[in-house]
Amino acid sequence: MIMMAACAVLGAVLGLYAKPRWLGVAIALVLVAAIEGGDRLFIGLIDEQPNRELLIGRLQAIFGETWLEAFGPTAAAVAGAAFAAIMGKVLERESRIVVINADEIRRKAGKDGRYARLEGMIQDRAAPTAAKGRFDSILGQ
Repeated sequence: MIMMAACAVLGAVLGLYAKPRWLGVAIALVLVAAIEGGDRLFIGLIDEQPNRELLIGRLQAIFGETWLEAFGPTAAAVAGAAFAAIMGKVLERESRIVVINADEIRRKAGKDGRYARLEGMIQDRAAPTAAKGRFDSILGQ
């Protein structure tokens, strides 16, 4: 039961955050199968060791005694990943709508290397215009 809950949470996290979504489901399946297979391999390796009964008993309590009992956690991981992937896709915010496209913000550099102002970018006022006129007259332009 512990393993089934852990696999379901692991599958849900992978299904929600892995991109593309189907990859999260596949990774959850492979990861849970690798964990179950690693448990069976470890139990097979320590089967001939002395004082192994307690450790093997605890491992079998967590992971199950047979390969058939590994089906529950694997199915929980795949189901959690699939449901999370579907819900993540459904609840995903759509991309933001672009209000200004590239043609509207295109600016060209003038002879002095500065970008030209677009219409409505800066409001023309009398004081800056007069000051610019004074600077131009001082510099002789």
